[in-house]
Amino acid sequence: MSDSNMDERSSKTIMLVDDDEIVVQSLGSFLELETEYNVIGYQSPHEALERLKQKPVDVVISDFLMPDMNGLQFLSAVREMYPDLPRILLTGYADKENAIKAINEVSLFQYLEKPWDNEQLKLVLKNAIESKSLREHLHMKIKELDEVLRHRDELFEHNNMIARELKLARKLQQALLPRKLPQIDGVKFETYYKPAIEIGGDFYDIIPMQDGCWSVLVADATGHGIQAALSTALLKFAFVSFAGGNHQPSQILSGMNEILEKGLPEELYVAALVARIDPGKREITISNGGLTYPYLIRKQENKSELVASNGMMLGFIRPEMYKPGPDKAVMLDPGNSLILYTDGLTEAVNKDGDFFESKNLPEVLKKLGSSACGEIINGLAESLGDFNGGVYSDDVTLFGIEINTDRR
Repeated sequence: MSDSNMDERSSKTIMLVDDDEIVVQSLGSFLELETEYNVIGYQSPHEALERLKQKPVDVVISDFLMPDMNGLQFLSAVREMYPDLPRILLTGYADKENAIKAINEVSLFQYLEKPWDNEQLKLVLKNAIESKSLREHLHMKIKELDEVLRHRDELFEHNNMIARELKLARKLQQALLPRKLPQIDGVKFETYYKPAIEIGGDFYDIIPMQDGCWSVLVADATGHGIQAALSTALLKFAFVSFAGGNHQPSQILSGMNEILEKGLPEELYVAALVARIDPGKREITISNGGLTYPYLIRKQENKSELVASNGMMLGFIRPEMYKPGPDKAVMLDPGNSLILYTDGLTEAVNKDGDFFESKNLPEVLKKLGSSACGEIINGLAESLGDFNGGVYSDDVTLFGIEINTDRR
């Protein structure tokens, strides 16, 4: 079970890291006998990291309690090297709290309690590899599409006909964004929107629901320009069709996927998150369809935490196979905020190649954790501009929801 004796039966490689040699040998032997994966095992997290510097793998499985470097520290280092690499944590029952903490801190794909169920482990690995392959395919398609669109815009920037079309598309998209957000007792909204080019793929909206509730949509469609404007129009149509209903966010995402899967071109996809606001209960329920995790800001505690909810992107999979993120409810005390945003914020890069997510975002949120929602949104936008020098390679949307005690 090493690099030197890996056979040719599979191109997928699983890395096992556990300081207990028996665990590494038994788990590795099981996977080699019962699956077609290549398996490499290490008892030292430091040696495993050195190996990853030389060559990536497809999935990393790590124990939690290890000397010198625990599982959270090791998987955090893995995430810095390969952000999209699925990471699985093995824990004892007593370490379950730390495993849940790891979901936020190192974006775990999943954690398994010892003793694990072999069939469940095989299923988790299969899902992890399929998820990684899908993300890689989507990233490749998105990059290809963006490069084509950017190149086209450069070639035709002086073409009068294209200029007229872009002008009409820009007017269409601006008309689709909310001109003014509703005034709701006990709730305050703050937004920031910055397209990378004149017409971007980001979109947000809000609709009334039954019983005084409201639903917010923040979405990020692949592509820019005219295609982005057309995607935005379809997004708007799909979302507002649920106005006045009593649907949960996951039901809205499923319904939108059914519309988008039929209406979007094959190469276009949409990441989206829906948040249902119940002002009377001070409760926000979210379902995620591939968008970045929102941050819950607890003002009184000067604390921020990610609200994890995983689900499929919209528009590329048939309705009967689509699975949105589970509905997840969070309670907000007066002054607390939920910050929704697109990956134009987290994946912004400075001149040194650093990502805003790992370099500046935690510091900014810590500094602004006791601030009002408007100050947090403005502070994030200002910090991002300083970080990237005002050069935006992707659209950026920030949508803040603050629960307060003001009654109009």
